[in-house]
Amino acid sequence: MQGRFSSKPFFQSPAFAAKICAIGLIAVLSLRMLISVWLHPLRIGWDPALHLQCAQLIVAGGLPYVDMFDVNPPLIWYLDTVPAITASLLNMPVTLAFNLFMLALMMLSASLCALIVLNKLPKSDLIVNLALIFGLLYFNFFLGFDFGQREQIFVLLYAPFMFLRFARYQGAVVGRREAVLVGLLAGVGICLKHYFLFNAVCIELFLLFHFKSHLKELLRNRIFVAENWAAFTFALIYLAHFLFLPQIVKDNYFGFLVPAFARGYQFWDTSLAASLAAPDKRTVFLLLAGGLILALSYCRRYQLLACVAAFALSGVVPYLMQFKGWNYQDIPAFAGAVILLCGGAAALISSVIQFAFKLRSEQQLPIVTIITLLLTAGLSCASAAEEFHQVETNTKFDMERIGYSGNSPWADIDSPFTKIMLDNAKFSDPVIFISNAVAPGFPPLTQLRMTPGSRHLHCCILSVLQYIQDVSDSSPECTRLLSYQQKIADQYAEDIAKNKPVLIFMQNAPSAEYLAPFAFDKNFKNYKKIEEDIVGFSVYKLQPSAKVVP
Repeated sequence: MQGRFSSKPFFQSPAFAAKICAIGLIAVLSLRMLISVWLHPLRIGWDPALHLQCAQLIVAGGLPYVDMFDVNPPLIWYLDTVPAITASLLNMPVTLAFNLFMLALMMLSASLCALIVLNKLPKSDLIVNLALIFGLLYFNFFLGFDFGQREQIFVLLYAPFMFLRFARYQGAVVGRREAVLVGLLAGVGICLKHYFLFNAVCIELFLLFHFKSHLKELLRNRIFVAENWAAFTFALIYLAHFLFLPQIVKDNYFGFLVPAFARGYQFWDTSLAASLAAPDKRTVFLLLAGGLILALSYCRRYQLLACVAAFALSGVVPYLMQFKGWNYQDIPAFAGAVILLCGGAAALISSVIQFAFKLRSEQQLPIVTIITLLLTAGLSCASAAEEFHQVETNTKFDMERIGYSGNSPWADIDSPFTKIMLDNAKFSDPVIFISNAVAPGFPPLTQLRMTPGSRHLHCCILSVLQYIQDVSDSSPECTRLLSYQQKIADQYAEDIAKNKPVLIFMQNAPSAEYLAPFAFDKNFKNYKKIEEDIVGFSVYKLQPSAKVVP
């Protein structure tokens, strides 16, 4: 009897086996990530914590670049309002809501890629293409405190678009609805950072040169298509929304923050050697080299491998060109490397099986599905049990102290400042970190549910202006930007007087000279210094008589 699926037995139905493999991989790896997220409800990295804090302030009615200052474009803050609102409605840690949101993006990305692989790409390539989806899920497990960076979000949102564009160039018929959905997601991902456009352009150029076609066919059936229009439309809407923001927002962002960081971004520069030499950075490029070798060995047979290789290589260029050496900036290259290694390994294993047992890839798929799912499920269970044991045997933090139920591993919130914050302030109290980096104020402020006591969530801007002062000429533009130094110091004074933060952490070293000219401590008349030097910071506590009476 014919049903929805083929009536053939499992071992004679490659298409059915491929569906089971895709569903199984997504389900097992997503469940494994869910366990990790649930065991670590407060775990989050520096930048994601900052962006979440901005999103919470926006949800509370704050204006970007007025009530919270940071140079990053606001799209990530808008996106983070989803977990911010979810956390507020369900009274759950915003960090947990954010990590669940990231898990949802993982599942969505892999599911869309699986639909494209199963329905739009050659059936003979299913083993390798399903391995690419495995890699797309698997790389997320290695990000640690970089989990949730915009580079990761870009990879997840762009991957279905890359798969769909490849299928389109191969001549697949693509429905308008699925194309629009995939295009909109890619548009969001690309607009998170300006240089993500470079990755997208590189992939499009690769496809143009790889799949040569006549100009008329190219424009009608490859370029002017629904997914491209959807991505382009989102980008236009995002750019146009700046026109409707309050004038003070545009003045602060485009008139000050953008030009200041454009001139002073080199403040954090390092050497090219430092960008490559550290063991963790070196490992990424060694993995990429291995993945490229495998991809080049099999890309004539499995052409999607070549497309992923182009994506991975396109991720190297922005990382190196920025001369920062920050780990999260090489996430697209790392993700590409892991995806290539998984796809290349699958191609190698399939070739060996075909040579040894004379089985075509379609014939291999059912047994490969069973073995892959059993191995993935077994290893996931083993690693989950190990993680559960580690969490159970480590020190716990009772989240009732910040208004939630349950426990979190102390290691996830541990820092030189955590105990001071918990002992001297309660959740929702305003706290200020005057520091030339996002850390150490974040993630503790977000994790411990404390409120930023100043519109300046960090003090990076003063160190950037100090750099401009040290290396730039005395042009009118530099003079204009440097005039903001005193204004920022005055804004800190206003915020301290108005918000009366319970704690103020002020940087002593390194690079304390960018703070010294403004004598910040003259605003601490109602404060007592309770710590002279904790990893380069002095700590001031508001005296009880100075607190605001509700």
